[in-house]
Parts: sequence; C-alpha cells; structure tokens
Amino acid sequence: MTKPTSKRAWGQAIQNRDEQFEMKRQVVLRTAARTYSDRGFHETTLADIAAAAGLTRGAIYWHFANKVELFNAMHERVALPFTEAMEKLLHAEDPLAALRERCVLDLQDIAACPQLQQVLAVLLHKCEYVDELAELCLRFDEQNKCFVEHSETVLARAHALGQLRDGVEPRRAAIALHNYMLGTISDWLFAPDLRYRLADEAGPLVDLFFAGLERPA
Repeated sequence: MTKPTSKRAWGQAIQNRDEQFEMKRQVVLRTAARTYSDRGFHETTLADIAAAAGLTRGAIYWHFANKVELFNAMHERVALPFTEAMEKLLHAEDPLAALRERCVLDLQDIAACPQLQQVLAVLLHKCEYVDELAELCLRFDEQNKCFVEHSETVLARAHALGQLRDGVEPRRAAIALHNYMLGTISDWLFAPDLRYRLADEAGPLVDLFFAGLERPA
C-alpha cells in the first residue's frame, strides 16, 4: 500500500508544481501586457515587468529568455482564440450570419477585456516593428492574412448561396471587412472611455458594413 500511495503523492506534487509554474507564467503575461501598454515596448525592461509583478528578474528568465520572447508569447495568447474562432466559421450553415456574429463578438470581447485591450494597444500603437520585433511583424501580418483568407472563404460560400449583393466580390469584400474591423479597433483603442461604448455599438457598427454586402430580401 505504501508504494502506490507514494506514487500518487509524487504525481500530485508534480501536478501542483506544473500548475504553479503555469499560474506564475500567466501572471507574467498579464503584467507584461499592462506594463508594455503603459510604457511602450522599447521603454520597458524585464526588470520593470518583474518589479510590477512582484517577482525577481530571475523568475522572469525562468519563463522567458528575453522581452521579445515574452512579447511573442503575449501576442500568441490573444491571437490563437481569434484564429480558432475564424476556423469554426468555415462550415457554418449560414455563412454570412456567422461571419457577422463573429465580428460582433470580437468587438464585444475586446470591450470586455482590459488585458486584451492592452495587448492590442501595444501591437497597434506602442511598438515599432523593426530590428528585434521584425519577426513579430511577420507573425502579425500572417494573422491579418489568415483573417482575410478565412473571411474570403466564408464570403465565397455566402456568394454561392446567393446571400451577397450583385457585384460583391468575396476577395474584395474580405479585404474591406478586415480594414473596417482593424480600423474600428485601432481608432477605439486610442481613447476608449472618451469615444463610445464599443460593447453597445458593436452590433450596429458591424450591421452598417454587412448591409452593403447582403442581398436585399
């Protein structure tokens, strides 16, 4: 009986260690998003992030080799859910309605999550994609390209189902939708509290765009 009990205790200890490791990693990512948002990427050091998180700099290095690696992880943390959500649209029964709903939810998610706002504000306004961030520039471009390609696929299905107005070309509409969404997000992040409630306006704003795509009943 002693041996199995020992194995269970050992397994539990490993699980607890892994959970604590992941919890601390998430603390670092949340703190980095806030610190980068407040100071900008190039003005922020790992020491700044460690101090804001109440950790030693060595503890930060245990999770991330440098601030570029940390920044990439921060970006990946917010980019992955968007990519996965877009992939789910590819087989929607009502493609145009599903794409419209996804756009509304994306805006509402941003409005509801301060950390997401911080990360996007850094990506869009508070860093220069040169030198050490050149790789992130390519990844950000790939994310934007993925949105356009997935949107084009969904809109092509909508076109095949007769949901689009005459003359609406799926590729062009996908590019326009990307520009509209990115522009809305970028503009709102400049001063979210002074502009309008994005959560309330998400539906009407998206509907204005889709009204130009949808075939009249």
